[in-house]
Amino acid sequence: MLPSPDDARFQELGPKGFCFACHPGVPCFNQCCRRLNLVLTPYDVLRLKARLGLESGDFIERYTVVASGQNGWPLPRLAMREDAEGTCPFLADQGCGVYADRPGACRTYPLGRATKGGSAAGVQEEGWFLVREAHCRGFEQGPCWTPAAWTQDQGLAAYNAANDLFLPLVTRQAPAADAAQAQKKMQMFFMACYNLDQFKQFVTGSRLTRLIDLDPARLELIQSNDLQLLKFAFDWLRFSLFGEPTLSLRQA
Repeated sequence: MLPSPDDARFQELGPKGFCFACHPGVPCFNQCCRRLNLVLTPYDVLRLKARLGLESGDFIERYTVVASGQNGWPLPRLAMREDAEGTCPFLADQGCGVYADRPGACRTYPLGRATKGGSAAGVQEEGWFLVREAHCRGFEQGPCWTPAAWTQDQGLAAYNAANDLFLPLVTRQAPAADAAQAQKKMQMFFMACYNLDQFKQFVTGSRLTRLIDLDPARLELIQSNDLQLLKFAFDWLRFSLFGEPTLSLRQA
């Protein structure tokens, strides 16, 4: 999704890239960690809950507020502290307390990434823009970057790859259904995308693995690796909610 052209914070990124630095010596250090309206992606939750040693459900309960988001899907937003400045719950005196596993939006800043055509094969188009906010002094110093160099420096490749698999789901309207069925679809969407521990129990404790034609090697991976489980969750939702041929049923 592209930003509104009327929003002065967003500026087209020219071919020369941008210059930026963020560290304790910058006057505004940590100011961007306040009053956030930060939607967490499934990969954000995967990384953060592992970092904190929490089950998915416990992380969601402690650190998020879940509300209807894009196209009506339930999405978790990071819950800010109830202090005067609405600070991030992970902000420490020295900076971000979960820096190695911080959300993708925090890594991308001060860039914004716009994509089109997300699928299992990747995005068809990718564009970048600058987010210039009044409080940010990072543009006054620091090295110059291209989007590719910033992506590498900030460890964004893994986040972008996982988020690009999420796009075909969250950017689509939920299938038409009566109220009861719609509620079940929303619950399945949220469990598969965000509550991976519960989804793993659903996969291993139901008839699903007997009904779906799964390679034994992939089944072993989704039982032992959260990222592979998340990728399977995306395939399952595209198959079960939208009828896409991302999975196939076992032949009788």
